[in-house]
Amino acid sequence: MSLRVSAGIRERGVDFDLEVTTGEVVAILGPNGAGKSSLLSMISGALRPDTGQIVLDGRALVDVERDLWVPAYRRGVVMLAQQALLFPHLSAVANVAFGPRSRGIGRKPAQELAMKWLADVDAAEFADRRPAQLSGGQAQRIAIARALAADPALLLLDEPMAALDVEVAPALRQLLRKVLRDNGRTALLVTHDLIDALALADRVVVIENGRIVENGVAKTVLSQPRSSFAAKIAGINLISGTVEGHGIISAPGQRVQGVLDPGCVERQLGVAVFRPSAVSIHLALPTGSPRNHLPAIITDLEPQSDLVRVGAMVTGSELALHATVTAEAVADLDLAPGKAVYYAVKATEVTIFPAAGESARVN
Repeated sequence: MSLRVSAGIRERGVDFDLEVTTGEVVAILGPNGAGKSSLLSMISGALRPDTGQIVLDGRALVDVERDLWVPAYRRGVVMLAQQALLFPHLSAVANVAFGPRSRGIGRKPAQELAMKWLADVDAAEFADRRPAQLSGGQAQRIAIARALAADPALLLLDEPMAALDVEVAPALRQLLRKVLRDNGRTALLVTHDLIDALALADRVVVIENGRIVENGVAKTVLSQPRSSFAAKIAGINLISGTVEGHGIISAPGQRVQGVLDPGCVERQLGVAVFRPSAVSIHLALPTGSPRNHLPAIITDLEPQSDLVRVGAMVTGSELALHATVTAEAVADLDLAPGKAVYYAVKATEVTIFPAAGESARVN
């Protein structure tokens, strides 16, 4: 089922324009308070937008101009949240059969359908158990079966693995991938976990300040981020500024040279993106091939296997940067929080993109 959202809520400062094709799984990423939950709530019917339309498979669910509002129970939209929220007084099979029974399917066919879905999520052995007798992972499997047994036109997944133990989440992630792919489900997945986006989604949408600022396949968004949030989850350095020549000028007055993306426009806002592994750290202003030298103060050191991730703030700004260096380099340079250094990166390791969303604000 295809989805078209062009709607907003003025009071919440959200305004979305999003299309999802039939059978597509789209991951929704963004910082807390960006508007992710508002988007899902408008689609599910929990929140009423005051502008625009929401159309599911050619059927209008919301049309503000026509004063059209389809209530949640008639939308064919199912939400799967962090908590399983199973009916405590019903067995697992009765929980899963609830959706089919609500659609008018007889008791026996609904029971058979429920057992099929329990088998599909590897939970048939828990059919007779009540929620209090299930672990978190088992309950979430039942919740997935219940959601799919309702045969939704659209499945909304609101961080479905956030409340699970790290040992349980990988198996459930694999399960979700299987049931979504095998059944060609159209779904929106809100998550803070990069692995969820990479494993489950066809496409990634990044939301900042109530707007969609990035939209594309996960590999592109995460390897060429244009928003501060996408850069953060990808572990990539991002500096905002004004495009000038072959680089940008940031608010602290630092010039960062790089390779310009064709979409960059002179004197317009842009972002310089480079990996922590491309950064070298110096105690004095370096000379030689690196063309970008950023004075900084070390803030933290984080061991990562045989390397160390060194965080710093650019002097005179609130711009955070990271470098990944060897433990030997940390010892040789005597790096520690509060130490003044220079972060150096070659221009060939820096790519300049047009800015998007939050990144469009010069730091």
